Amino acid sequence: MEGRKLLQEKGLQILDEIGSGSFGKIFLVNHPSYGVIVAKVINNSDLYGNENELRIIEILKNDPPQTCPFIIRNYEYKQCEQQTIILMEHANLGNLFDFIKASNNLSYSTIRIIMKQLLLGLNYLHSKGIIHRDIKGQNIMLHSPPGSGIVLVKIGDYGEVKISEQNPFLSMRMSYKGTYGFMAPELFIPIVDAPKVSDENGQMVPILNEAAIGDAKVDIWSIGILLYYIRTRKFPFRNPQNQ
Repeated sequence: MEGRKLLQEKGLQILDEIGSGSFGKIFLVNHPSYGVIVAKVINNSDLYGNENELRIIEILKNDPPQTCPFIIRNYEYKQCEQQTIILMEHANLGNLFDFIKASNNLSYSTIRIIMKQLLLGLNYLHSKGIIHRDIKGQNIMLHSPPGSGIVLVKIGDYGEVKISEQNPFLSMRMSYKGTYGFMAPELFIPIVDAPKVSDENGQMVPILNEAAIGDAKVDIWSIGILLYYIRTRKFPFRNPQNQ
């Protein structure tokens, strides 16, 4: 079923379509209980292997939003026959990447505020065993609660998260998931005993979801790269895709 029709059937008023991709579509909607929020409609076939985006809702559901205002909250999800709807918090000022592009040199005090809120949000996720794995400007949202006069920096987009049942800073098998310019170097070092499969050329290649060793520090690396980019408008290393 087409995403718009599915949302309307669930009683949501569609205000705008704000994003789309191979995964599905993202809409700004009015919810009878939550107010103006975001609804992400994902094809169930694309959700396979990314169920952690749904598990986060269960992990964080007992913590009120004020526990950590520096993350985007996924409120609930509804699984239908062919698609799944994820309802999440709306950030009304766009993302950090667009803010950086539209700004000239940001002051050190502004950068300190951004980084402090990011680190508080990341610390909260890690305390819940959640490793984000795709920290970058496009996944950092900005929100000003109406009438507050303040701007909050919020980590969002949990499509690549890994959930650790124990200490997230203990080494574990990980995949190459993430955005190349922000990925920690250990994710590019394949482990010797990684399970392998044959590719289209008959070559044995590692299974990507168990191809490297990493831990929650991969997120800290990504935030370091982001800090460098905010200040210099460039990356400290050549993008591996261009090597």
